[in-house]
Amino acid sequence: MKHLTKPRVLICEDERFIADLYRLEIESHGVDAEIVSNGKEALEIIKEKKFDLILLDLVMPVMDGFHVLAELKKDKIRIPVVIVITNLSQDINKEKCREMGAEGYIVKSDVNAADVWAKVKTFLPHFEG
Repeated sequence: MKHLTKPRVLICEDERFIADLYRLEIESHGVDAEIVSNGKEALEIIKEKKFDLILLDLVMPVMDGFHVLAELKKDKIRIPVVIVITNLSQDINKEKCREMGAEGYIVKSDVNAADVWAKVKTFLPHFEG
């Protein structure tokens, strides 16, 4: 079954170069993507718009990704999938993120934009882009 509307991905990443790389890759496959640069902006836009997936950096200014996950859980805001992106690769962070509702985990230094798209695509099963 083909998706009737384009999926929407929110990229929460304070490193603009990386955020733009991810956005360009994702949009090249026919998916809409928006960028915010801190956790406060992320929570504001999540309450305004519907997203099919969030790429969430853990280390951001103003409000970090852990705080965003905690707020989503507290407010019972359920985004179908949250994939955490970070350079923190310790197992404790992965487990903490899973406990807070994250569905996946990407270590930025280990992947390129195409790898990120491959991960994103697995969470958009009804999209044929």
